[in-house]
Amino acid sequence: MLPSFLSRAISRSIAVKLAFVLTSVIIVGMGLLSLFILGNQSHIFDQQVEAYAAALGTQLSTAAVEPVLAGDLQAVSQLTANLVYNDGIEGVAIFSDQSELLSTIGVNPKQNPAALYSNQPLQWSVGENEQTKLSSYASIISYEDLTVGYCVLTFNRTFMSAAYSNTIRTISAITVLMVGLGVIAAVFISKLLSRPVEQLVEGTQEIAQGNYQFRFKEQRKDELGQLMRSLNTMTEGLSKKEKVEQTFSRYVSPNVACTLMDDMDKNQLGGSHVDATVLFADISGFTSLSEQLEPAAINSLLNDYFTLIDQVAGKHKGHIDKYIGDCAMILFGAPFPDEENGLHGVQCGVEIQQVIHEYNLLRQKQGMITVDFCVGINSGVMLAGNMGSERRMEYTVIGNAVNLASRLSSVATAGQVLVTREQHDSLMLASQYNTRRIQTIKLRGKTMPVEVWQIESRPEELLSSTELANMHSPGTIH
Repeated sequence: MLPSFLSRAISRSIAVKLAFVLTSVIIVGMGLLSLFILGNQSHIFDQQVEAYAAALGTQLSTAAVEPVLAGDLQAVSQLTANLVYNDGIEGVAIFSDQSELLSTIGVNPKQNPAALYSNQPLQWSVGENEQTKLSSYASIISYEDLTVGYCVLTFNRTFMSAAYSNTIRTISAITVLMVGLGVIAAVFISKLLSRPVEQLVEGTQEIAQGNYQFRFKEQRKDELGQLMRSLNTMTEGLSKKEKVEQTFSRYVSPNVACTLMDDMDKNQLGGSHVDATVLFADISGFTSLSEQLEPAAINSLLNDYFTLIDQVAGKHKGHIDKYIGDCAMILFGAPFPDEENGLHGVQCGVEIQQVIHEYNLLRQKQGMITVDFCVGINSGVMLAGNMGSERRMEYTVIGNAVNLASRLSSVATAGQVLVTREQHDSLMLASQYNTRRIQTIKLRGKTMPVEVWQIESRPEELLSSTELANMHSPGTIH
């Protein structure tokens, strides 16, 4: 079982995973190869030992024929004495055809030579503490196909296996060396293979975080290179899409743009009834003012004031539905529902007049032209959706509630915020603001006149110049 820290490292890094797999394959492969080589070497070594024993046994048998037939025990003893001094030989024994011991020297088994000859070489050992491992081989002494005796050679297996042990050490050293080189190669190869994968991970993280300017610079001709080129193409598309969304959001309310981009099925003509609030903020006396100023100056003036109005609208969960010349139409409760859209609309209207009043004071100090706004607010059920044609449409609201808000802004004077009696009472505005009934108006299509109420902020609610400066966009008023 792997240690916990190693398991975590393997699970987190593909380079470590590849190195681990390649190293494991190399170790297993070299282990199996070593076992095969050692097994093969052991078999070859045993064959060589048996061939060596057979050759010595043949030489001894040939040399012992005449002394054994002649019964020359001295000559037989001389043969055993000469042979025992060879490296690795621990004992030599010569027997008659009746298994009678004729001569022996060194250590030899007590087993019958005839039985020893008929079986495999005898493996045995001598000594109590440090035992010496021995192997005994028997061969026949024959004359004209007649068995005249037996000779037994006993070899020291420890001495005989020295070469085999040396082979094992050599193979083991080579195995360790190859495993070490294999581990180094595995780490190098794994890093080489994982580097483009790590680049892909880093790149996708950059893209996921919104960095659509990221590009893969490495040019590869393999599958990873194709993936990098595909991601570069995708990122270029996302960058263009982001620019389109940013541009779209500047021409359309961000709330509307977000709704349309998230659900393209909604980009069709039609709408639904919603309970929302509409606010119209119209510049008082704009017609005469536009005749006095150049178009560039008018454009700059409108941009300054509308920037403030847009910031106030966003603060109260509203958004600019459209600009109609010198008028800003602000919508609350659509396209995203807002249960308190009526109150938010009134709060927005009151704060617009506060902000415009303070802003005008700053402009007057610098000798700049100022304007005042007339604000009309109304809540109710209206149709919200895409209006226009299949080729050119816009998201807006229409209905009697919208027309009444527009009518209220038209009867308001500079600095006023007007609402209906119904909205005044339902929102209990008298408990929050200074309110007063100013007039009753008749609307086309309605039999009952509409009471109009003015909403004014209390003195303690007026904005400070510091709050206004923090709200206004930098660069207009310094």
